[in-house]
Amino acid sequence: MAVRRINLSFSLERKDDLEVYNILSKQKYKTNYVIKAVLNYIGKSDKGFDKEILKEAVKEAIMECDGITIENNRKDNDGCTQPELPEDIFNMLDNL
Repeated sequence: MAVRRINLSFSLERKDDLEVYNILSKQKYKTNYVIKAVLNYIGKSDKGFDKEILKEAVKEAIMECDGITIENNRKDNDGCTQPELPEDIFNMLDNL
């Protein structure tokens, strides 16, 4: 089994470096953490679809569009106005 090492250097004067250094310092299994982070970053994670991330993204998009209202004027749903989702929501979903 071949094992290779990569040394990383962080300039603690740069905000991003300091933040990443602090995150990695707290991790017990640093190699596994970095592997998952890099694969997620480049979009090659074997992780399944994350429904919670999608739900939060949709909630955020709806809030940015001032919400969606449904008016129900009658007990039968004939008077129910069906809202149209803003195109921005679908564009956001395409970019996930």
